[in-house]
Amino acid sequence: MKGKHKKFQHFLVYIIMLGASAFLIFGGVKQLMMTQDLKASIQQKKEEKKSLNSKKKELEKTKQNLTNPEYVEYIARGKYLVTKEGEQVFKFPSKDD
Repeated sequence: MKGKHKKFQHFLVYIIMLGASAFLIFGGVKQLMMTQDLKASIQQKKEEKKSLNSKKKELEKTKQNLTNPEYVEYIARGKYLVTKEGEQVFKFPSKDD
């Protein structure tokens, strides 16, 4: 009877160890997957930051140009067809029309 009892204890210890090992392996795999997801997210955010910095520089340049009266006149005359007094504007069709 003691032999069967001891075998059962060993079997129980093995089952507990197997369960603990499976739990630790599963937790490790889960952590690896989370780490990979976070690395991908960080890379995506870095690319997004780079794009936003580029856009910010363009907007700062536009802002600076808008303080220049010559640039404002150039935009107003070219895009909005604003004229000086006594001027006539002739718009010719483009090649795309």
